[in-house]
Amino acid sequence: MTNGFDISRIGGPEGLRALEDVARRAGDAALEHFQRGVVPEKKPDRSPVTVADRQAEEIIRDHVISAHPDAGFLGEETGTRKGSSGVKFIVDPIDGTRAFVRGWSTWSVLLGIEADGVPVVGIAYMPAAGDFFVGVQGQGATHNGSPVRVSKVAPLADATVTHGGLQQFTMTGVGDALLRLSDACDIARGCPDFDGYRQILLGRSDAMVDPGVQPYDVCAPAVLIREAGGRFTSFQGQETIYGGGAIASNGMIHDELVAALNATPYK
Repeated sequence: MTNGFDISRIGGPEGLRALEDVARRAGDAALEHFQRGVVPEKKPDRSPVTVADRQAEEIIRDHVISAHPDAGFLGEETGTRKGSSGVKFIVDPIDGTRAFVRGWSTWSVLLGIEADGVPVVGIAYMPAAGDFFVGVQGQGATHNGSPVRVSKVAPLADATVTHGGLQQFTMTGVGDALLRLSDACDIARGCPDFDGYRQILLGRSDAMVDPGVQPYDVCAPAVLIREAGGRFTSFQGQETIYGGGAIASNGMIHDELVAALNATPYK
């Protein structure tokens, strides 16, 4: 990404700070439920949802509708709202609900923005872990206010790669890809949800393989990874968050990783 996003389209620096604040408010509201414990419900696709997911999304959606009435909105829990400005807010109120309900600290609030179809802003807040990431196209990415950069590890044979849950591979028909990944890299570690991307941003791993994802799962991570100097693509190597699967890396091993995962067709 060579061109920077014009943040005047979201209200300039003050608008960006307001979005950071609303992500914190949503995350802190969810944290209260997390600390007390919640009983999840099952959605039609059998994925869990809690009162915390709904409340966090409501906090963000209400702000977007009020502050950006012409913008579009896509939320995991409330669906799509069309806009006319070319700007779309893409939100996963709790990424990692399964982790959330079991007391793991790896869940996050993800707030991404697309402008004219391109991911341009990514905010990820992990309240239980104390991590806050912000990325803006052309302005870099930060973790708790300090710049972050991806690793320089190469080749793939020397790399640490995180990946989503096993069911993500088997249920999307790419179980063999996980076996090929284990042969191609130094070590592959299960690290689902945004936590896998966090490890790249903090220099602890060199790539993330994430099949079976939706745009709200990966809009914010795509911006953060790219702005930290890495690459983010579909399994086929396309620059999109709509490919059904995602690969993020430090960039140096990306082509090797795409080739390894696509040794047989991705279904």
